[in-house]
Amino acid sequence: MRVKRLAALCAAAVLGAGCAATPPRGAPAPTATSPGVTAAIPEPSPARTARSRGWQLEHVGDQRGTRLRAVAASGPRDVWALGSPNEGAGRLLLLHFDGRRWHERPAPEMTWDSKDYGRFPALVATGPRDAWIFAATTALAAHHWDGERWSRIPLPDMDYNPGERAGATALAPDDVWLVVGDHAAHWDGRAWTVMRLPAWAASVSAAAPDQVWAVGGTGRPLAQGSSSSQAATMRWDGRSWQLVPAPEDRTPSQEINSQGRPDGSIPKIRLTQVVAHAPGNVWAIGTREVFDYEDGSRGTTITMHWNGTAWSQVSDSADVSASGSDGADGIILVDWDADEGGLSGTFRVAPDSSQTKLPPMAGANRRREVDVSAMSAVPGTGTVYAVGFAYGKNSGPMIARYR
Repeated sequence: MRVKRLAALCAAAVLGAGCAATPPRGAPAPTATSPGVTAAIPEPSPARTARSRGWQLEHVGDQRGTRLRAVAASGPRDVWALGSPNEGAGRLLLLHFDGRRWHERPAPEMTWDSKDYGRFPALVATGPRDAWIFAATTALAAHHWDGERWSRIPLPDMDYNPGERAGATALAPDDVWLVVGDHAAHWDGRAWTVMRLPAWAASVSAAAPDQVWAVGGTGRPLAQGSSSSQAATMRWDGRSWQLVPAPEDRTPSQEINSQGRPDGSIPKIRLTQVVAHAPGNVWAIGTREVFDYEDGSRGTTITMHWNGTAWSQVSDSADVSASGSDGADGIILVDWDADEGGLSGTFRVAPDSSQTKLPPMAGANRRREVDVSAMSAVPGTGTVYAVGFAYGKNSGPMIARYR
């Protein structure tokens, strides 16, 4: 399981913009209503098990050195998956599902370095003739699919700095959002409009044209690691971006440092993914990082829910490698601590904080070791796609489907 453990750490870096581990047990967590005030993290409800549905291993490619890292579905007959080399630099791998089978498609001309796994390109799609890939490396780049070919679309100046992560969402061909650093850009089908954000963003999601959410942190991300930060959530109401108060945790660390005294540093919290279902149902996922004498830092994945009035922290796990919409009103988490193969460590979290364990793969794949990097729900269905890497004799880029 050593290979799996290393893969989990890298996946956690993608999810949390930096590898982190578990906070001290008993440490208080922030309240959802008053920044700077802390309260105990609620205990998650016992996990139920979903019936009559389950995960199926749908595709394992023959590109053994490549891992799929992003997936976007606009419908049952239009799903994209994007991958890159596990090690070193190389071309992107692009796959497309047309409702019958997966096909490899020509990817935009770009080279990707595996050391940038924490800032993999954002992939979004609204239909067979509208998909986008946004890459943030030494410079920002946007590539658009029109149904026949990929074309590079010029981007405006967004004051981009290396180390910042691009996030994107699309409601329609003329309603696309891109966030990077403390700037957002909106595409109306003809041109981009750039806006300043009240904090630094890493992810964006839209429930409606006037219900767009971006999440990130209060401190600027750095190329090497991240600055001190608390969680930041921002909302577009159709007129302007506004900062929405999010839970904070400023509890001084009691971990003993090299001077033999309590370290006293406060946790670093950065949100890296947001899923907006409705005005009163939004999810945010990120990491909480604290000082550790031996490893420098330890952290945990945090999950928060917006009910239309305030944010609340609903779950806490040390090794969530991927997360995404469940296609309804909740989210799905891939928890490495609970995984015994075949995607047996996946849970659906509902708005009431209850958890349902999803049935794993069956048959020959029930113990198959897979590493999930990203997930995407098919709009209007209960189908969810998970992409990553499958280990074993026939290892390679992996696509699994839950339905």
